[in-house]
Amino acid sequence: MAQESSVAKQMLGSRAKLVVETNTVTFQNNRVGRLISIPALENDVKVVIEAPSGGACLQVMAEGDLVSDSGIIPIEEVVWQVSGDGFIGGTLSKKTAPKAGSWIKGGVAEGHFRFFLNDARNYPEGEYRATLTFTLTAP
Repeated sequence: MAQESSVAKQMLGSRAKLVVETNTVTFQNNRVGRLISIPALENDVKVVIEAPSGGACLQVMAEGDLVSDSGIIPIEEVVWQVSGDGFIGGTLSKKTAPKAGSWIKGGVAEGHFRFFLNDARNYPEGEYRATLTFTLTAP
């Protein structure tokens, strides 16, 4: 299992490798234009995996809710879209680690994650931040 929670490479033997461009997502909620879906300031977040011949599974989990000086927003209000072979879009969680990618054979894959905050509930203005942990597991 390789985990990535900072801008660095980690390897477990020669089995799996995971590189994540950033581990923090930030949303500037300033009510300009009344956006319903606010993109993260860090978009696109590049993720590169190297899977062994038996394949691999990528999960992403938030360490907690989005927090700012003006309040807290449940992390489940953040969704991601992703491009790249084997990568899967989803919704962030602090309770379980949703699957963000799956590969049945070895190789290198690159994905570009785009995170969005659902602002339908009109949360207070501010800069909200959360830390994410990406985990790559291989059999």
